[in-house]
Amino acid sequence: MENKKETSELRQDPVSRDWIIISSGRSKKPDFFGSNKNLHEETPINLCPFEDPKAHGNEIVKNYSSGIKVVNNKFPIIRGEVCNSEKRYGPYLIKDSAGYHEVVIFKDHKKGIAELDSESVWQIVSAYHDRYNNLKNKECANYILIIHNHGREAGASVSHPHSQILAIPFIPSDISRSLSGSAIYKMERKRCVHCDIIEWELKEQKRVIFENDSFVALVPYIPRFSYEIRIFPKKHQVFFEEANNLELKDFAEALRVSLAKIFHGLNNPAYNFFIHTPPTDAEHDYGFYHWHLEINPRLGVWGGFELGTGGEVINTDPDEAAEYLRNIKI
Repeated sequence: MENKKETSELRQDPVSRDWIIISSGRSKKPDFFGSNKNLHEETPINLCPFEDPKAHGNEIVKNYSSGIKVVNNKFPIIRGEVCNSEKRYGPYLIKDSAGYHEVVIFKDHKKGIAELDSESVWQIVSAYHDRYNNLKNKECANYILIIHNHGREAGASVSHPHSQILAIPFIPSDISRSLSGSAIYKMERKRCVHCDIIEWELKEQKRVIFENDSFVALVPYIPRFSYEIRIFPKKHQVFFEEANNLELKDFAEALRVSLAKIFHGLNNPAYNFFIHTPPTDAEHDYGFYHWHLEINPRLGVWGGFELGTGGEVINTDPDEAAEYLRNIKI
């Protein structure tokens, strides 16, 4: 049987206008979890490609004095440097896949963010910030996406803790919806929607699980996942890149505490987190937006209802979820 050529391209749905990535080379990515494929089973250290990334063929982008390493993803979701090539295929718009896909590898083979001290988490967050600022001006980098997958059910193929940063040539649909909703709220009420949410939640204190001088972590009143947590800068701050060093330390503390409460309170579930921040396009005014981080525990499997509606049935009232997490000792 003839081998099919690997495909790496962007395709736009003509109905939803969403972009999806066809990246057939990702099918060759190995799964480094143990043979039982248990969520809590570790990748054996002798097989771990992140213990000595260079020896496993990973191109190192940057070594930090903290022991954190950044490498180019060996099996990238998106790759290439030709950004503006597009063509039509019947009703469909197609673009060449272009962008950058990096992996931020943590120092410790076993300890994730929930088990680290605040200083170590600050070093990780500072690496995110540094790589974000390095990638934002590159060709094809219309949007910088910072993500973290914890556990096999959340999409991780290596248990060694790591995050990923992607510079992509389109605006993700989830971000587009978030930007659109925020802009409409600003137009109607002349205020930032996230500032209003933060002000209300700090006043009520029902769903706040942690706060410090600069950041607040809360269970949203209208969550998309059970025990979801969102972390916001208290002051109006549009871009993640605007955070200064002191603010990054407060952000790291809020992230560490939030993940530790999930780790201890929910028995170390799989989860994803990602940062929502505006696109890199300096020509647009995104002053209506307010960057933040979202943590989504993966406590259930999506069925037909969830897939058909795009939303999860929330089994725990957000007020009760917040009270439970707030009382978890870490």
